[in-house]
Amino acid sequence: MRTWSVPRAQAEAEQAVLDFSALLRELAAQRRAQPQDDLITALVQAEEGGDRLTEQELIDTCILLLNAGHEASVNGLSAGVLALLRQPEHWQALVDAAPREDSLPLFRLAIEELLRYDTPLPMFERIALEETQLFGVSLQPGDRVTLLYASGNRDPRRFERPDELLLSRDPNPHLTFGLGIHYCLGAPLARLELALSLRALCRAMPDLRLQEAGAAAQYTGGFVIRGLARLDVQSG
Repeated sequence: MRTWSVPRAQAEAEQAVLDFSALLRELAAQRRAQPQDDLITALVQAEEGGDRLTEQELIDTCILLLNAGHEASVNGLSAGVLALLRQPEHWQALVDAAPREDSLPLFRLAIEELLRYDTPLPMFERIALEETQLFGVSLQPGDRVTLLYASGNRDPRRFERPDELLLSRDPNPHLTFGLGIHYCLGAPLARLELALSLRALCRAMPDLRLQEAGAAAQYTGGFVIRGLARLDVQSG
């Protein structure tokens, strides 16, 4: 088992950022010379009022999109699959629909419900910028406020039968990607990744099931990001 010291982990993380930034600079230069149908080309060519992204702005945007779209995809898919396998009738409904070429909208709808049902980002913190009153509590500038998105996603005032997994739920105003000016920039990417990945999994392993029925899920530690550390399944 590998152990980490804080200084070493920080140094390795900083070096990874430098290496990734160098790779993005190289890719950006390639796309300027030979444009392709991809996101980096679109960012390189993006222009508004004659203004273009600087190289550093382009790199920062790519890193943000990767992080924003990646965490929700990895944790959302694994937790979603667990929820589906615990209720096999829902898994089977998606398996039956998966072969159809027009099934992507159905999977997009299902993903919204899976993200609401077991959100990969159950909590987030914000900082008060000015004095305000919230539900009888006085907040001062600099106070930290903890937002429980997972609780909001089960609010019976907003969702009918909130504790049930209803794959056809529509509308579905869940808070998994945040709200307002803090809405997740990577949400469209995460949604598409999740829908395509779940459909591909249903097509490739239609008889997927939990290795042990009723087995308790093992989640990673942490309060902000919630994901499975392990999910034992079998197929065939």
